Amino acid sequence: MNTKDNKEELLPSTNILSETIIENQIYNIRGKQVMLDSDVAFYFNVETKYLNRQMQRNKIRFPEEFCFKLNSLEFKNLRCQKVTSSYGGRRYPPYVYTEHGIIALAGVIKSKIAAEASVKIVRQFVEMRHFLLSNGHLLESLSTIQNRQIRFEDETNEKFDLVFKKIEHVEIPKENIFFKGEFFDAYDFIIKLINKAQTSILLIDPYCDEKALSFFKSKKKEIELLVVKSSNAKLTDTDVERYSSQYGSIKVINNDDVHDRFLIIDQTECYSLGTSLNYLGNKTIVMTQIESQKIIQSIIDSIK
Repeated sequence: MNTKDNKEELLPSTNILSETIIENQIYNIRGKQVMLDSDVAFYFNVETKYLNRQMQRNKIRFPEEFCFKLNSLEFKNLRCQKVTSSYGGRRYPPYVYTEHGIIALAGVIKSKIAAEASVKIVRQFVEMRHFLLSNGHLLESLSTIQNRQIRFEDETNEKFDLVFKKIEHVEIPKENIFFKGEFFDAYDFIIKLINKAQTSILLIDPYCDEKALSFFKSKKKEIELLVVKSSNAKLTDTDVERYSSQYGSIKVINNDDVHDRFLIIDQTECYSLGTSLNYLGNKTIVMTQIESQKIIQSIIDSIK
């Protein structure tokens, strides 16, 4: 058997596809939605160099609207967005693939894993495109702010810090009701609570899964995150490892004695959530602040 072919064989099948993770690995570059070569290779269970080699060998199938190499400025901007887990410390700009390029890759790699992964990835491309079309004006404004922050970082950091501090100090109501279908209002409320944290966050959510972790992407890495779940929750060790690699350490413990859901910020501010984070918006719920420090401490003590 050819030694060269041995080096290009598929890696062990250990990937777990997650819609939330895939969504976070799709970027908008040159007006196109793209995914880094290393991320595509991960989901296809092949090495990145093997993936790009197959593209080079079948170059006629990969015009620029299917695949292109980032220039130095694009690569720098990507690194400024803190996607360290995606580019893995690489010194040279990577290739990126559009959804059509990913389909073409599945055609040249010709494996069952690549075929299945390409379907799920492309489906997420489509969903994101629908979201962009529905929220174009808002995203354009956010993109403008982000680009200015990157280009004039030294001049604008102080101003942004001032804006963020004002946002952090916006008063959050002690009680709030969210009716079925009010996904964004409920999400916004939870994220505002999380962004108030200075030292620690405790989530008690018996039925949490990897979708629940996506709420904590905005927290500062140095903030301690403890998640208490039931032993039969859908949150897996792989979900926890992937979150930790991108957003900071997280501790997860099992406790089957807890039924209600709580979010405790800095061990002093506690909200009864009314439902699991992964089910927000599915039904009408009421979130209520628990003001008694004695009760808050008893909740904390009960899960130790």
